Amino acid sequence: MDTEATRSLLPLLAFLLPMAGAVIAVPLQRASDQTRNLVLAAIAATVAVIAIVLGAGVASGSVYELFILQLTPQIWMYLRVDAMGALFGMTAAVLWTLALVYSWGYMHGEHRLGRYYSFFILCLAWTMGVAYAGNLLTFLIFYELFSILTYPLVVHEETPEAMAAGTKYIIYILVGGTLVLLAIVLTFFAAGDQTLTAGGILSAEIGRGRLLAIFWCFLIGFGVKAALVPLHGWVPDAHPAAPAPFSAVLSGVMVAAGSFGIMRVMFYVFGADLLGYLGVMRYLTWIAGFTVLFAAVLAVNQDNLKRRLAYSTISQMAYVVLGVSLLGTEATIGALVHITNHAFMKGALFLCAGLFIRRLGAARVSQLDGAAKRMPVTAAGFAIASLAMIGTPPLSGFVSKWYLGIGMLETGNPWLLAVLLGGALMAAVYLLPIVYRMYFREPALTPEDKATAEGREAPGAMLAPLVVATILTFVLGLGASLPGMPVALARMAAESFFH
Repeated sequence: MDTEATRSLLPLLAFLLPMAGAVIAVPLQRASDQTRNLVLAAIAATVAVIAIVLGAGVASGSVYELFILQLTPQIWMYLRVDAMGALFGMTAAVLWTLALVYSWGYMHGEHRLGRYYSFFILCLAWTMGVAYAGNLLTFLIFYELFSILTYPLVVHEETPEAMAAGTKYIIYILVGGTLVLLAIVLTFFAAGDQTLTAGGILSAEIGRGRLLAIFWCFLIGFGVKAALVPLHGWVPDAHPAAPAPFSAVLSGVMVAAGSFGIMRVMFYVFGADLLGYLGVMRYLTWIAGFTVLFAAVLAVNQDNLKRRLAYSTISQMAYVVLGVSLLGTEATIGALVHITNHAFMKGALFLCAGLFIRRLGAARVSQLDGAAKRMPVTAAGFAIASLAMIGTPPLSGFVSKWYLGIGMLETGNPWLLAVLLGGALMAAVYLLPIVYRMYFREPALTPEDKATAEGREAPGAMLAPLVVATILTFVLGLGASLPGMPVALARMAAESFFH
């Protein structure tokens, strides 16, 4: 353990505050919906502030830690905030706050709101635990609780489609979680340690066979959540079934948690040198590259808007794993930054999708003709986020893909630029036709609809989170090189892996 790390209660507070919110959500609802909404939003915003404070501290050279509970002499729960965890924690907390505020309008009048808000804020608690876990046991506990307690949100609508999606989701997640548990047990007995340490805790002396078994258990286990093909089957069903606010965090944070887990294992359990010795990363490169292109192709023909965006998430998150597989500084920076950039780009797209569903009854791409005339702000947000997703400069998506491209050249893999550019081209193919429909086609309105064709824009409380997420696509692009921004934290993390 790093003796220079600063003991701090802030990581624990970032976990405990949302837990308290989950406990009081139902009693607060009995008082009034407004009271519940304001209290939970205040909790989520406080967690976001804590995450930003921790991120700023890490960017200035600090590391924060806290021992929570010792179970046995060799097993304890331990929080440690480094550059990688700080970046993921900030991303999750900010996006969660935006989605929670958006829920006020989107979920108004829905059934079982106490359950919805309790689990929504509870999942934020477990996510912060995942971000700040300092050893494998702590990571496993938070990761598994986060995965399992997401189920009530996936099936919230309680339609047959939602229940079927939830069943598929929980089967995938339990199988993946079992493999992660097996890998952690094997790691503990092989290394005699479970602390996440930059450079890794395993060594070649353990034996190639055991190391390969641990590697593939980890990769498949986390690959389920990261939605690597062919482990992606739960994602296209879960996104359309879940309420739009949760779809935003499902895509921006939950799937990213799988990629985050892969990165933690690659660089904090194995280490770059050991991975190079094992020679397994080339297989991960092929899997991730295939996922980028295959999922993008599947997205093109999806008429259900949220399902199209779900396949986009599979494709975009594979960029993260692709960057990791190259074992290079610049590619790893691109991978880390893409987790943050994708969260707000895709978050904005799902928030737009929810507004189209609520205000226009348009759940399908084919129903969005002329939507820009009826919902100009929402359409503009969708268009900007789409351009960012494609990688258009100076928006945030360009920044992460630029670093990935530089990393491909740096590591001697120029052929992977075809994957990078191909994924961007396919993103244009499945996103820009939607923008064209909204702006350049006339809506097919019935006589009754024509009187209310204008003025369908959502209330300000629902638009505000979308506007903030859209602005962040500019800020994270234009301000990418500023101190304290995601690129700076990502560089700190990457340099600790390779130097």
